[in-house]
Amino acid sequence: EKSAAVLVMMTATTTTSSTRTMAARPRRGSGVPASRSTKQVTFSRAPRRTSPLSQSPHTLRPWTTLLPPTRSRKMTDQEIEDLLVFQEPPPEKLEGECYGCGAPLQCSSEKAAGFVKLETYETKRRHKQLGQVLCSRCHLLCNGKMVPGVEDVGTRLAMDDENQPSGDLVTPEELRGKLVAMRNRKSLVLHLVDLTDLQGTFLRNVRDLVSKNPVLIVGTKMDLLPRGSNVKDVADWVLQYVEDRGLSPIGVVLCSSKSGFGIRQTAGLVKKNRNGRDVVVVGAANVGKSAFTRSLLNEMSSLRSANYDIGAAQIRHKPVESEMPGTTLGVIPLEAFETGGYLYDTPGLHLEHRLIHMMRPEEVKRVVPRRPLSPYVARTPASLLVEARMGAGGEDEMSVLERISEEDEGASATYLWGGVARIDVLSCPLSTHLVFVGSNSMRIKATALAEECGEQHREREREALGLWNAGDSAGLPEEDLEGRTVAELKDLLRGRGLPVSGRKADLVERLRGSAPAMQQAATEEEE
Repeated sequence: EKSAAVLVMMTATTTTSSTRTMAARPRRGSGVPASRSTKQVTFSRAPRRTSPLSQSPHTLRPWTTLLPPTRSRKMTDQEIEDLLVFQEPPPEKLEGECYGCGAPLQCSSEKAAGFVKLETYETKRRHKQLGQVLCSRCHLLCNGKMVPGVEDVGTRLAMDDENQPSGDLVTPEELRGKLVAMRNRKSLVLHLVDLTDLQGTFLRNVRDLVSKNPVLIVGTKMDLLPRGSNVKDVADWVLQYVEDRGLSPIGVVLCSSKSGFGIRQTAGLVKKNRNGRDVVVVGAANVGKSAFTRSLLNEMSSLRSANYDIGAAQIRHKPVESEMPGTTLGVIPLEAFETGGYLYDTPGLHLEHRLIHMMRPEEVKRVVPRRPLSPYVARTPASLLVEARMGAGGEDEMSVLERISEEDEGASATYLWGGVARIDVLSCPLSTHLVFVGSNSMRIKATALAEECGEQHREREREALGLWNAGDSAGLPEEDLEGRTVAELKDLLRGRGLPVSGRKADLVERLRGSAPAMQQAATEEEE
């Protein structure tokens, strides 16, 4: 305060002085009576002016008052670019992963997964909070955007439409390599399958990824099955399908991450069969692994649940879920068990035969069902045939039906399903009905079968029969049957309506015995 007062006195051009006499409170222990303790105080007052030095010493800030006053303005794009040019380049290898998708953090490519701003990264690193960083891609996914992260046919088409390189995408081989690295870990494996696409999401080579670890089959998206579906019948169907493919699971459980159905039972089975081991969630892409992991953690975090675990209750940052196939790009470890061990959310495997990997991201969003599936009965082929005959000859409906019945002529039709599939019915009885079960956004259009389409199908059928007859007397070469797996042999038997029970030698013999019947059917077809 004294220095500030002196500074004011030195800079003032004219000063006025006034002397006041005031009674000061005597210091304790000084021995001076209060009435005789007086003090002369001199105040120096500067004239009023607009100089910043006239401010109170308590509010005086030299770094602001000594600078000349400037008018604030918005920086131009060139000035911003100049500042960005001279910024320190980010390091090549950063520590930490995005807690939402498991991708390594990086500050170089905004289009790639794991991107965060350098300022954000440095702040989190300084405070040792790299485990709480969410990348830009996960932010967009949380807001409903379809941002691809894995390279497949559909994403390549989307990149070509936008003239963007696909070098920032992860390949399916890289994702599979991350799973293979965990095969030697002792764990309880939760193999998730989509109940609306069991054949497409079951991993036939799951033992190559999990070795000899016990496997629990978890059927997801139970809420999408048609209303009235029997849970026990669905579970038996899944178990039979899995066992026919050579896998012996410790059990099958059905659940829904959206409605919470079966999550408590699943958590109980995990608690019962874990035995101190880690828990690894595996499955194909877009079967709902991240959504299941979040639901499982919520169940284990509830104080009202018998499966409560304080380790799960302490997890605040959980994996991100979205409709985009390939949301998770890395293995995400979660300390979900107080007694030790991790819950691993793993990236989904991209199977090339699945339709969602051949479609653009915006097309996948329209095709994937969100509400329970409901059957739709399309127009019958007979009605299309009657309509075509009535339009051509001018006959009434009853006359056309009687003439078709007398001629014993089969009906035919073509069905276009949502612009995704085309089904050609070459010939069928007049009482045939086709029922479609799928997403409500996939409309069905029934039209008359074009003549050229029917001829093309018959030509392919003749070629297939010719290839079958080209083999030996057993119908297929010896090495073809012996070299096939049991699952493949059973598929061949199902296609011909034959039993699938027995050993491999029995299956091969059964296929060889069916060759004469196939040759006779081919001869009758030619005649």
